[in-house]
Amino acid sequence: MSIEERLERLERLLREVLERLDKLEKTVAGEEAETVRNAARLVASSIAPAAVALEAARRLIEAVKRAGSLDPISRSIVEALSTCEDLTTMEITRRVRRIRGTASRRIIASRLEMLERRRVVERIQGSRPRYRLVLCREEATGVDSGGGQATKDHI
Repeated sequence: MSIEERLERLERLLREVLERLDKLEKTVAGEEAETVRNAARLVASSIAPAAVALEAARRLIEAVKRAGSLDPISRSIVEALSTCEDLTTMEITRRVRRIRGTASRRIIASRLEMLERRRVVERIQGSRPRYRLVLCREEATGVDSGGGQATKDHI
Protein backbone atom coordinates (compact mmCIF):
# COMPACT_ATOMS: atom_id res chain seq x y z
CA MET A 1 0.00 0.00 0.00
CA SER A 2 1.48 3.37 -1.03
CA ILE A 3 1.83 6.36 1.25
CA GLU A 4 -0.91 8.20 -0.64
CA GLU A 5 -3.30 5.27 -0.18
CA ARG A 6 -2.49 5.11 3.53
CA LEU A 7 -3.06 8.85 3.91
CA GLU A 8 -6.37 8.63 2.06
CA ARG A 9 -7.44 5.73 4.27
CA LEU A 10 -6.42 7.63 7.40
CA GLU A 11 -8.30 10.73 6.24
CA ARG A 12 -11.43 8.62 5.56
CA LEU A 13 -11.20 7.06 9.03
CA LEU A 14 -10.72 10.44 10.68
CA ARG A 15 -13.67 11.92 8.77
CA GLU A 16 -15.79 8.94 9.82
CA VAL A 17 -14.81 9.33 13.47
CA LEU A 18 -15.51 13.07 13.40
CA GLU A 19 -18.88 12.45 11.73
CA ARG A 20 -19.75 9.92 14.44
CA LEU A 21 -18.69 12.37 17.14
CA ASP A 22 -20.80 15.06 15.48
CA LYS A 23 -23.84 12.74 15.48
CA LEU A 24 -23.24 11.88 19.13
CA GLU A 25 -22.94 15.55 20.02
CA LYS A 26 -26.27 16.29 18.35
CA THR A 27 -28.05 13.51 20.24
CA VAL A 28 -26.57 14.12 23.67
CA ALA A 29 -27.38 17.16 25.80
CA GLY A 30 -25.70 19.11 28.59
CA GLU A 31 -22.41 18.00 30.08
CA GLU A 32 -22.18 14.91 27.88
CA ALA A 33 -22.36 17.10 24.78
CA GLU A 34 -19.48 19.19 26.16
CA THR A 35 -17.50 15.99 26.69
CA VAL A 36 -18.05 14.99 23.08
CA ARG A 37 -17.11 18.48 21.83
CA ASN A 38 -13.91 18.41 23.88
CA ALA A 39 -13.10 14.92 22.62
CA ALA A 40 -13.59 16.03 19.02
CA ARG A 41 -11.26 18.97 19.61
CA LEU A 42 -8.61 16.72 21.18
CA VAL A 43 -8.80 14.35 18.21
CA ALA A 44 -8.77 17.21 15.70
CA SER A 45 -5.71 18.80 17.31
CA SER A 46 -4.08 15.33 17.18
CA ILE A 47 -3.31 15.36 20.89
CA ALA A 48 -5.06 12.04 21.48
CA PRO A 49 -6.57 9.15 19.52
CA ALA A 50 -10.37 8.97 19.56
CA ALA A 51 -10.55 6.19 22.16
CA VAL A 52 -8.42 8.19 24.62
CA ALA A 53 -10.02 11.52 23.74
CA LEU A 54 -13.43 10.77 25.29
CA GLU A 55 -11.86 9.86 28.63
CA ALA A 56 -9.58 12.89 28.44
CA ALA A 57 -12.59 15.12 27.71
CA ARG A 58 -14.37 13.77 30.78
CA ARG A 59 -11.26 14.50 32.86
CA LEU A 60 -11.06 18.01 31.41
CA ILE A 61 -14.61 18.80 32.46
CA GLU A 62 -14.05 17.39 35.97
CA ALA A 63 -10.78 19.32 36.43
CA VAL A 64 -12.37 22.58 35.26
CA LYS A 65 -15.30 22.04 37.65
CA ARG A 66 -12.89 21.51 40.54
CA ALA A 67 -10.84 24.57 39.64
CA GLY A 68 -13.79 26.90 39.31
CA SER A 69 -13.46 29.49 36.59
CA LEU A 70 -10.35 29.26 34.42
CA ASP A 71 -9.03 31.67 31.84
CA PRO A 72 -8.72 30.28 28.29
CA ILE A 73 -4.96 29.65 28.57
CA SER A 74 -5.30 27.74 31.86
CA ARG A 75 -8.17 25.73 30.39
CA SER A 76 -5.96 24.85 27.41
CA ILE A 77 -3.22 23.72 29.80
CA VAL A 78 -5.70 21.45 31.58
CA GLU A 79 -6.84 20.19 28.18
CA ALA A 80 -3.24 19.43 27.19
CA LEU A 81 -2.71 17.48 30.45
CA SER A 82 -6.05 15.65 30.29
CA THR A 83 -4.46 12.64 28.56
CA CYS A 84 -2.70 11.89 31.89
CA GLU A 85 0.81 12.19 30.52
CA ASP A 86 3.50 13.80 32.68
CA LEU A 87 4.72 16.75 30.57
CA THR A 88 7.43 19.39 30.84
CA THR A 89 6.59 23.08 30.52
CA MET A 90 7.89 23.07 26.95
CA GLU A 91 5.80 20.01 25.99
CA ILE A 92 2.72 21.68 27.49
CA THR A 93 3.54 24.87 25.57
CA ARG A 94 3.71 22.93 22.30
CA ARG A 95 0.35 21.30 22.96
CA VAL A 96 -1.27 24.58 23.94
CA ARG A 97 0.04 26.04 20.66
CA ARG A 98 -1.72 23.21 18.78
CA ILE A 99 -4.93 23.91 20.69
CA ARG A 100 -4.91 27.72 20.64
CA GLY A 101 -2.55 28.54 17.79
CA THR A 102 -0.23 30.52 20.07
CA ALA A 103 1.45 30.11 23.45
CA SER A 104 4.31 31.63 25.39
CA ARG A 105 6.48 29.38 27.56
CA ARG A 106 6.70 32.14 30.18
CA ILE A 107 2.91 32.55 30.37
CA ILE A 108 2.41 28.77 30.45
CA ALA A 109 4.91 28.51 33.34
CA SER A 110 3.10 31.22 35.33
CA ARG A 111 -0.32 29.57 34.71
CA LEU A 112 1.13 26.20 35.79
CA GLU A 113 2.21 27.78 39.09
CA MET A 114 -1.29 29.16 39.60
CA LEU A 115 -2.88 25.81 38.72
CA GLU A 116 -0.49 24.09 41.13
CA ARG A 117 -1.53 26.45 43.96
CA ARG A 118 -5.18 25.67 43.16
CA ARG A 119 -4.38 21.92 43.29
CA VAL A 120 -5.44 21.31 39.69
CA VAL A 121 -1.98 20.19 38.57
CA GLU A 122 0.98 18.85 40.48
CA ARG A 123 4.67 19.25 39.83
CA ILE A 124 6.77 16.10 39.61
CA GLN A 125 10.37 16.77 40.58
CA GLY A 126 13.23 15.55 38.45
CA SER A 127 16.05 16.87 36.31
CA ARG A 128 13.33 18.67 34.35
CA PRO A 129 10.13 19.22 36.31
CA ARG A 130 7.03 17.67 34.81
CA TYR A 131 3.38 18.37 35.47
CA ARG A 132 0.26 16.23 35.56
CA LEU A 133 -3.36 16.67 36.52
CA VAL A 134 -4.06 15.84 40.15
CA LEU A 135 -7.17 14.06 38.86
CA CYS A 136 -4.94 11.65 36.89
CA ARG A 137 -3.00 10.67 40.01
CA GLU A 138 -6.25 10.22 41.90
CA GLU A 139 -7.64 7.95 39.19
CA ALA A 140 -4.43 5.91 39.12
CA THR A 141 -4.28 5.49 42.91
CA GLY A 142 -8.00 5.42 43.61
CA VAL A 143 -7.66 8.42 45.95
CA ASP A 144 -10.15 11.29 45.84
CA SER A 145 -8.88 14.54 47.23
CA GLY A 146 -12.39 15.82 47.84
CA GLY A 147 -12.95 18.26 45.01
CA GLY A 148 -9.41 19.43 44.65
CA GLN A 149 -8.69 20.05 48.34
CA ALA A 150 -5.28 19.26 49.81
CA THR A 151 -4.63 15.70 50.90
CA LYS A 152 -1.87 14.37 53.09
CA ASP A 153 0.40 13.59 50.15
CA HIS A 154 -0.07 17.12 48.76
CA ILE A 155 1.27 18.85 51.85
